[in-house]
Amino acid sequence: MSRLPEHLRRAARTRTDEAEKRARVALAKLAKAREPISFAAVARTAAVSTDFLYKHRELRFLIERHREKSGAGVGARHDPQPAESSTSAAVRALSARLSQQQREHREEIARLRKALEVAHGENLALRRKLAEYE
Repeated sequence: MSRLPEHLRRAARTRTDEAEKRARVALAKLAKAREPISFAAVARTAAVSTDFLYKHRELRFLIERHREKSGAGVGARHDPQPAESSTSAAVRALSARLSQQQREHREEIARLRKALEVAHGENLALRRKLAEYE
């Protein structure tokens, strides 16, 4: 397996660092405004995915700690399952959309092939008529 070029690794690291920074700022902003803190709220405010927040151990810990401090407690704690199920729902929706597009493309290809057959037939007929006049 080939390694990524250094410039791509740096770009990915920079993108991750910027996302982490946005998440920290969003968390502080929500806490300062005394708004409910959840993975979805932080993700929405920081323009990152909930998956990113759940996988980032430190951010996950901070969000859970803020959530517990705000009184949400253990009973309201969100499990990663909702994020996984929403991800699964997104995957299912995209898969259905892709299947629909594939069906439409197959139908269009069939129509175009039929039109091409007709055009070939007309072309052949015109060549035969032309051959008669020569």
